[in-house]
Amino acid sequence: MKLPHISRRIAATAQLVIYHVRDQAPGVAHDAIHTPKGWTLLSFVIIYLLTVAYLSRASYRDPTSAFFDPQHGYDRRYSLHRQHEAEAFIEQANSSAKRPATLIEPEMCIGIATIGRPGEQYVRTTIGSLVEGLTKRERDEIHLITFIAQTDPHEHPIYGETWLEALSDQVLSYDVPREEREHLKSLERNKNYREKGIYDYSYVLDKCAATGATWIAIIEDDTIAVAGWYQRAIAALKKIDSELSKGKEWLYLRLFFTEEFLGRNSEDWLYYLANCCGIILLSALVLGTARSFGYQKVITDLVLGTVCFACVPACILLYFLAGKLSVHPLTPGIYEMPKFGCCGQGFVFARRTAPLVVHHLREKKVGFVDMLVEEWANEADLARWVIMPSLLQHIGSTSSKGDDFGGNAKHDRSVAEKIWNFGFELYDAKGHWKPSTPMG
Repeated sequence: MKLPHISRRIAATAQLVIYHVRDQAPGVAHDAIHTPKGWTLLSFVIIYLLTVAYLSRASYRDPTSAFFDPQHGYDRRYSLHRQHEAEAFIEQANSSAKRPATLIEPEMCIGIATIGRPGEQYVRTTIGSLVEGLTKRERDEIHLITFIAQTDPHEHPIYGETWLEALSDQVLSYDVPREEREHLKSLERNKNYREKGIYDYSYVLDKCAATGATWIAIIEDDTIAVAGWYQRAIAALKKIDSELSKGKEWLYLRLFFTEEFLGRNSEDWLYYLANCCGIILLSALVLGTARSFGYQKVITDLVLGTVCFACVPACILLYFLAGKLSVHPLTPGIYEMPKFGCCGQGFVFARRTAPLVVHHLREKKVGFVDMLVEEWANEADLARWVIMPSLLQHIGSTSSKGDDFGGNAKHDRSVAEKIWNFGFELYDAKGHWKPSTPMG
């Protein structure tokens, strides 16, 4: 068939459709205003638009939602309040004496590797928030190691500050052979963050494991902890070990995660498509069955087509646009998180697994801690746990690993600023989690 002939047939068909719509338009308009079916459709449209308006307000903090507002979604609420508490605590500690050694074996060792950054030194807030609010007994159960991860520790702005000795049980710097120190200097000069980051992490993890503590927490130096974090973490660890793990070996308890990767992932597109088609077919089946029971005049072909191919797909679309966390909000608890966990701001390892992690990282040498740990956990079939809501917030705006405005930066925010837990900001001033609306 030649192209001109096809074009003429298409034009003729289109003209017939236009004439039919023109002839039927008055009746359709009348039905829309004066019939129950019209009022029902109009009510659906109004309710749909009201729902869209509600979601634009309720889901602005949900990074999995199409209604996410990057201008206000990253607003600091509780973390700013907690930062002020931590800073005030650090000021008080500046007039304190060096912390005396404790004779009891620690329940938890906290290791923090820190390097000097341009501008604000977040590590002050990190340490202040971890220690502020602890009872004397809780503080005595903790062995805090601050590791100045620079070959010349004097270059770090906090080195020698009074509060550091007053709050830390140990302040460490590199204690390594000369040849190894020269290699570290070379890594610093060349800004080889991927190798030096792994070295520093395994170094402080090894030092923490040597304390004999039951639990080893490695916390990044640009985080902030919720008030009461220690009691919650210890309770979660004991519950995992005694009940939840059910004898299966596990690798860590995650104290921080970002919700950005907890939405609907493209890997599951076939599952979502099948469910959407199933819902549409089910709607058609229900309406078709109703017609067979004497509702032919109400459920006409037009009604059936409108519901199945307009209303139901519109509701499905809104369900996906709303965001997974708005429709299925996270609830407090302890859960397995075998995938989509990010990032490495705070892990707690058991004493028995910490040496294995050190060995694995030293064997790999280069990479990112969280990625290497996840790969190993998948290979060894080790469970990974997370506590919700997050006990830590990431507050760093510049990364110690470089690439602040690389390919993963968006919303006019650096890569570091995007590593954010939105639920953390829903804590109240006393550290109680009180989400008024799902992620709103």
